[in-house]
Amino acid sequence: MVVDIEAISAINRLVQWRERIVYALLFLFPILGVSLDHWFSSIYVSIFLISLTALYRPQGEVLFPEERLLLYFISAYFLTFIISSLVNGWSEQQTRYLGVEIRYLAIIPVYLMLRNYRQSGRWLLRGVMAAAIVVAAQAYFDVYVANLSRATGGYSPNLIGPFAAMIAACLLIQWKFQHEKRWLLLPLFAAALFAVALSGSRGAYLGLVVMLLLVVVMSLACWQRYVSVAVVIIGLVGVYSTVGVVKERVDFAIEETSTYLVNEISGDSSQRITSTSTRFEMWRFSGMAFWDAPVFGVGRGNYAEVAREYAKAGTIRSDVADSAHPHNAYVEALLSRGAVGLIAFLLMILYPLYYFISTRQPATYTALFGTVHIAGLMVFSLTDASTFIKGNFVSIFLLYLAIFFSWHVRCVREAKAH
Repeated sequence: MVVDIEAISAINRLVQWRERIVYALLFLFPILGVSLDHWFSSIYVSIFLISLTALYRPQGEVLFPEERLLLYFISAYFLTFIISSLVNGWSEQQTRYLGVEIRYLAIIPVYLMLRNYRQSGRWLLRGVMAAAIVVAAQAYFDVYVANLSRATGGYSPNLIGPFAAMIAACLLIQWKFQHEKRWLLLPLFAAALFAVALSGSRGAYLGLVVMLLLVVVMSLACWQRYVSVAVVIIGLVGVYSTVGVVKERVDFAIEETSTYLVNEISGDSSQRITSTSTRFEMWRFSGMAFWDAPVFGVGRGNYAEVAREYAKAGTIRSDVADSAHPHNAYVEALLSRGAVGLIAFLLMILYPLYYFISTRQPATYTALFGTVHIAGLMVFSLTDASTFIKGNFVSIFLLYLAIFFSWHVRCVREAKAH
């Protein structure tokens, strides 16, 4: 009997230490991800490996129906990668991409563990607060010390910009609901905005606007919404007028888009090649190539190969084949995984978004985190496919989703129980 008590005590200590280690990893996760290579991926994999040990002695309640449905949709999206790759011929390239895609499956044990760690969301948000300082310092170093034209971090403006925008949105939500931290949250919010501005990422700019408006609409009374929207608009106009890199990037995008559309209407085929025109051509090509394999797509990673064939035939411009993906997550899902893959992709992101919004009344705080997280990534995905095919973004999407969704489900259930 004494041995049994000692064994149980040892197991309980191990469980407690496992929970503490996970909290520490969640705190560290957002802090250095934009500055150090493989930071996001390393912590995600570490949490996954720890979650496997939790499967031996499962804790907590059984999964609720809404949780099972979310995990089904994520698993279905992973399955479309397997099916599409097998249909189009599995190669070394698919094996390499499997290292990223398997994360969609790995989230299952991670979710099962995190839903029982009630402080997961709070530790992640503490890390977000620290991350605001880091991304601002990184952006300042890149632009004002290294003399780069834009903040790039350890990867590119298309990571540091959107991630800083997500940090800003999370800080604004905390500022709205956590009154005792307002003196600290406001300067941290400004620091995150500073990083977004210096990134020059147009997708981050647009995503930030959408996320801020969602926070305003979902958390304020009717008259307060109008005032807050006006403040946001005035603030955006002020930033556009005073921050050179923001004005330059926005003006450049507007000019390129208008020039492309005018040339398309006039039938001018000699238009200047720009990043914006190339993106439009990529999307148009993807619409044509979709009909080559409408059900399961052409396969993950086969975009450039298919595009080169079209370019050789003179159907598209040669620069369209210079990229590994079409710079739009929705188009990428449609082309690489077909109609089946696009449906699975939309279910994976729209179902949790619907759940967050439809159940926001009993738990507005957690609903806002989940809503802005998914909505932000959806907007970022309009001009970039990396959000759901690159390891860093996939790790961010899945880990944040697991924490926010399980936290919100628990809050909704507890609110209804009372």
